[in-house]
Amino acid sequence: MFLFAYVPLNSASLEELRKVFPGSLADSVYKYRQRFGGYRSFYQLLEVPGINPKIFKDAKEKLILYSPSNRVSSASLGAKLSSIISYQASEESPSDLNRAYWLFLGGNPVDINSATVLELANLPGVSLKDAVKVVQWRQYTKIKSRRDLRWTPGLTLYGYRNLRRFVTYRHTYRPFRAYVSAYVSADNYAFDPASYFASSINQLMDTSGQSRNIQLLKEAGWSDESIASLLDRLRRERVDIITTPRPSSTLRGMFKLWDRLDVGFYHYDGYTTYNKLYVGFTTRYIKILAGDYRFSFGNGLIFTSSENLSDRVFWNVVGLMPDILYGEAFKLRGIGIWGNYKNFSPFLIYSKDRKDALVDTAGRPLFYYSSEFVPSLFKDKLSEEIVGGGLNYIGNNGFGLGVMLFQIRYKEPFSNDWGSVAVPFYSNTFVGGYRYDPSFHLDTGEIHKFAGLTYSTVLGDFVLRGDLATNLRHTNRLSSLLILRYVGETRSLDFVYRNYDPTYWNPYARPFKEDNRFERTDFRYSYRLLDPLATNLADLPLPKPEEGYFFQIRDRLFQDILIPRVYLDFWKDKTDGMWNRRFHTEVEWRVVWALRLRIWRRYLERTDQRYGRAFHSKSVENAFRTFVITDAHSVVGMEIRYAQYKSDNPNVPPGKGSFFSLFYSTDLLKGLRIYTGATVWTSNGYSLWVFEDDGIDFLYNRGSKIYVTVSKDVLKNAYFRLKIRYKKQYNDGNSLISASGDPINVGLGKYEYFTTYALFSLTF
Repeated sequence: MFLFAYVPLNSASLEELRKVFPGSLADSVYKYRQRFGGYRSFYQLLEVPGINPKIFKDAKEKLILYSPSNRVSSASLGAKLSSIISYQASEESPSDLNRAYWLFLGGNPVDINSATVLELANLPGVSLKDAVKVVQWRQYTKIKSRRDLRWTPGLTLYGYRNLRRFVTYRHTYRPFRAYVSAYVSADNYAFDPASYFASSINQLMDTSGQSRNIQLLKEAGWSDESIASLLDRLRRERVDIITTPRPSSTLRGMFKLWDRLDVGFYHYDGYTTYNKLYVGFTTRYIKILAGDYRFSFGNGLIFTSSENLSDRVFWNVVGLMPDILYGEAFKLRGIGIWGNYKNFSPFLIYSKDRKDALVDTAGRPLFYYSSEFVPSLFKDKLSEEIVGGGLNYIGNNGFGLGVMLFQIRYKEPFSNDWGSVAVPFYSNTFVGGYRYDPSFHLDTGEIHKFAGLTYSTVLGDFVLRGDLATNLRHTNRLSSLLILRYVGETRSLDFVYRNYDPTYWNPYARPFKEDNRFERTDFRYSYRLLDPLATNLADLPLPKPEEGYFFQIRDRLFQDILIPRVYLDFWKDKTDGMWNRRFHTEVEWRVVWALRLRIWRRYLERTDQRYGRAFHSKSVENAFRTFVITDAHSVVGMEIRYAQYKSDNPNVPPGKGSFFSLFYSTDLLKGLRIYTGATVWTSNGYSLWVFEDDGIDFLYNRGSKIYVTVSKDVLKNAYFRLKIRYKKQYNDGNSLISASGDPINVGLGKYEYFTTYALFSLTF
């Protein structure tokens, strides 16, 4: 039943409240909510001047406390974390390092009355300005409750809403705290069955003389012995792949003893298996972590041991935290120390471990390798030792300055023989007389040294942050990142300037960027590679050498008209000197509190010089999304997208695609929530979207998907989530053309997928 008359007390606009409360009382109700951060119960309305029992009784019949999209305050820790992480799954989704920090804080909230500026600014969605306002207000009064926190002068409503999730107002000694979660997923298919992998290997292993790639190898001067060695390698890789479905599972535990000792573990068992363990000791003045840990410094340009990072994220956690997430490529294993004395934080990190690496045809390491599947040939090919340290300072006024030096030692230096993994005459990067891509210029040798400087300041409503970094072999070439942000009550403006030099190939750099370092190179296209597994290199989160300017605004123009985000990004790819641009605009109209309409349009224009001449392309994407809150517990909505792609390359025909989706969520019983949805799509060419949708790929011409998710707070501190998904994909033959001009039609056919996920978490 549609109950449009219901108004959510804690999120309705002033105009909506005026439909419930007479005269100026609506203004008083609205101001009270803004001042104290919301109502915990309807009866709190009686504290608003002018609200008498009769007005209260009449108004209560027209109100709900929260809309379904804003009811997580009383949920369990598992539900809260799941809600926050799911909400952030977007173009600006957080890195795995951010998620690790949220998990760590979830069971160990920060004491708002003793936390430093840096500790508060590390919290998700909290700007440096908001952190400074809280710390400065603490000098005059103790913050005893959410109401006191909301009273903090200069603290934005957005900052308050994010702070309240992860803070406590008084220190309560507890000898034992714990967060434990178990996750299991099962599929009906083996590892990536519809990828180019099987087709590429089959082509090379075709010994009938019909294999096109075998002929190309011989034309390039490969001997029969070298070809046989390559085929033997690929056979071994294929054997390593588990060709039958295998469930994957994760077990994670974090324990805090006597408010000082931290112990935790992470176990992953899937197409690869590994374990992580850490112990830590924390006091007011020092934090020590031993075992598997993560470390981040600055704004991502200097050092961040994250497995992945979204391209345009510019909020970053700083400091030490345990490693309790998926991924081994950039883990640290050793000891980390972070001090804290009068706003000064000296630190040291040491790590020594063997890492997986992509190898050339001679078996020598080329670069780090990260994938769910690791063939034995790539396993533990690098012996990496990291030693680093520095000093960080951030004052109560937001002024900060820090410096870091670190060294990476490899027992087996990188070979830099990139061309040995490319199919002869198919490669536009390594052969054919084209310019060598600077992305592949890495320093060889055992020892590599890097240095970085980070800074910050708060001036009124403006926050300035930035990094400078360099490879110490090229001290005359600096890489830089500058972020300027205006933070208002309902508006934020961002400007980001970045300039990354090709010589700065620091494997632990994760700054704001458009492309990964090996994106848009031959490592994106498996049909150009002798070993199709090498495409995993394109997904490594290092920044591509680029210079760019990014402008963004978020605003609430009127009570019912919002601009969730509008941005413009100009950047120059420093590997070919070409400028590119991206424009995104998004507007939401809240017709009434229960009905939201959102439209957005994204335009991307690129010029690529890697292929011997300027290659110009454009893509335009349009989307419409709406959802309706049908009652106090339910949401139903739909989304439509349509996109077009075209270029001036005669071998690449125009592409287009569209999809339509429906979704619905509701509370079946108290604490039991169901989410369900369905999607259909069609396309005749390239992937035109980047969005969180469980693997829809528009390289497959058409398909459909349906999913059902059920979640429940089993107890106050226990959370359960189950998801079942069915997806059907058809590949009728896409429009990709190889470097030789031949069509690339591999993996043709119909594919059906059944996937089940289950998550259970418990908090003590």
